[in-house]
Order: sequence, then C-alpha cells, then structure tokens
Amino acid sequence: MKITAITRGQKNKERYNIFIDGCYSFSVDEEVLARFVLLKDKELTEAEIEQISAADKTRKALNKAIYFLSNRIRSEKEIRQYLRKQSFTDDMIQSVLVKLTEMAYIDDKEFTIAYVRTQMRTTLKGPRMVERELIEKGITRELINQGLALYSVDKQYENAEKQALKVMRRNKNKAKKMLQMKVTTDLIQKGFPTDLAKAVVEKLNENVSHDDEEEILAQQIEKLLRKNQRYEPKKQKQKIITSLMQKGFSYDTIESYLSKNEITFKQE
Repeated sequence: MKITAITRGQKNKERYNIFIDGCYSFSVDEEVLARFVLLKDKELTEAEIEQISAADKTRKALNKAIYFLSNRIRSEKEIRQYLRKQSFTDDMIQSVLVKLTEMAYIDDKEFTIAYVRTQMRTTLKGPRMVERELIEKGITRELINQGLALYSVDKQYENAEKQALKVMRRNKNKAKKMLQMKVTTDLIQKGFPTDLAKAVVEKLNENVSHDDEEEILAQQIEKLLRKNQRYEPKKQKQKIITSLMQKGFSYDTIESYLSKNEITFKQE
C-alpha cells in the first residue's frame, strides 16, 4: 500500500489527511506525521498503519490532557479520570501521564501546595474539608500532610471567624444558645477542628449581651403578633411561643418577657 497524497486538514491545520492508493485512508497529528516520516510514495503495511493509528490516538489523548490542564493545575488522578471519560484506553492514558510528567505538566506535590494555598486564601473551608477534597483527587497521605502544614492555625482561626460571622448574620433572629449551636455545627461541617470552632464561637458570643438577646426576642414577638393576629388569643399565644422556642428561646424566658412587658393577644 502506497501513500499517494498528503493534504493538510481544513479545520485543524495541525492534522494531515493520508491517501493510500488514491483513496482517503486516515488522518494524523503533525507530530505523528513527522515521527513516522510519512511522505508521498512511502509504502505501508497493515501493521504499520495500525501502529500509526494507535500513536495518533495517544497523541489525541495528550492534546486533550494539555487542554484540560490549560485552565488550572490538575492532579494525576483528575487527568486519568478525564481521559477515561473520553474513552481512551488505560495503556494510552498511562503513556500520556508519563509524557506529561516528563514535560513537567504533572506534579502532585506542586498541585497539593497550590490547592491548599488557593483554598485557604479564596474560600472559608477548614483544613479537614480541604483534606477530604485532596483525598478525592488521589493525593497521597504524605503529600496531603505536607500541603496542610501551610494552613496555619492563625489562618484557620481567621477563616473560621469569617464563616461564623456569615452564619450569625443569616441567623440573627435566633436565640443565643441556638445561634451558638448553629455556628459551631456549621464550622465543623466546613472542616474546622471542633476545639477551634468552639473557641471562635465562644469569642464571638462574648459580644452578644443579654440586652441584645432580649431585643431580638422583642423583634420576633412583634413580627409574630402581626403574623398570627387572625387567630383567637389563646391559639395566637400558643403559636407564638412555639415559633419562639423553635428559634431557641426557652419557655421561661418567653413567659417572663410576655409578663414583664404586659404583652396582650387580641384577634383582629
């Protein structure tokens, strides 16, 4: 079988169409064309064409991997998973990974360091959440430990405090005790150590006085009175007390406030 013509691709100028015995046979990447010295009038066997085709598919996988890496640094596992979704064989993928490593496109240590720095500077994730994400990305325990060493306790505290303030703003209508529980739970779910979460919450709650909580209670009662004014007084009071207890106010605190401020329930 003889190559009778070679033409450059119209859409992709880095690919070439190979014609054998006057008919289109296959296309190859420019690098594959050069590697196998494909020239007009060159004779090819079936085995050689299969070898060229396999090399071209591997080249396609490499190009896709490089494009995948163009947005941000990736772990080896992420690249492997991406190429598998593109239906490349394990042999091709392994060949690509070796090539990428040689080209310094893959370095899980560098990836881990960059990932930890990005997460601690641009998000409010705790170290345990970052750790879980690195495990999912196939990073070894040794590299994870090295990377997380960059996430200092001071930075953890700073991020935890920012996250706590966000939660407090969202739940400003809650009683102090419930607010404390919500913030602590949120911080732990975000991956911050339990002791650090409790320390942050304790510090922030020092700024919430009894007067502040009583003002919140007053605002909530006022809102609930308007919301439930269509009910008869007994049911109105029952519904308001239930709603307030769901927000973390104790029954005794609610009753004391209602009595002290002589709150009356009237149906409209």
